[in-house]
Amino acid sequence: MYVFIIDEINRGEISKIFGELFYLIDPGKRGKDHKLPSQYQNLIENDDKFGDGFYIPDNVYIIATMNDIDRSAEPIDFAFRRRFTWINVKASDTEDIILNELDEKLKEKAKIKMKNLNRAIIAIDGLDENYQIGASYFLKLLNYLTDEVNEVNEYKKEFNCLWEYHLKPLLREYLSGRAGQEIENELRKLKNEYDSQEVENNNG
Repeated sequence: MYVFIIDEINRGEISKIFGELFYLIDPGKRGKDHKLPSQYQNLIENDDKFGDGFYIPDNVYIIATMNDIDRSAEPIDFAFRRRFTWINVKASDTEDIILNELDEKLKEKAKIKMKNLNRAIIAIDGLDENYQIGASYFLKLLNYLTDEVNEVNEYKKEFNCLWEYHLKPLLREYLSGRAGQEIENELRKLKNEYDSQEVENNNG
């Protein structure tokens, strides 16, 4: 078995990246019976293994990631989408694995803030789970750790830096296109939730 992993696949120009692979990765077009000459076939020697074309074996798997809300990236058309199985990874799905790099107390505070902030994000009209903040953002806390006694300040400086330099600018971009005062009001609400250490009980 062979696995290719492509990160942020929609940031590239799909037609140029895949070329003839667009046809050959289709489940019904795998194997030697579906060999296809490439546009560079004239450069291949006749006695070459791929002299009469190439194919994609059944044991080759392509795993790709993408962010649906990235407006700077190329959209994926439906013909390409049907060649893949799609799994939606939510912000909360990877938090335990990613945040293991933080010490236990900082990790627990980060998880609470992330949950509260993400709950507030999806409450905003026009935003949904795709706009929630992933755990990797909270690893940036490591950039702001100091030798101060955090048992006392409860990492307030670190979380404030994370908000001011990373989260707030991103959230402002999410809210772009709204009236200026509306943006400020929403950011204030989001900051209040971010600062809260209360966890909503979802168990009834």
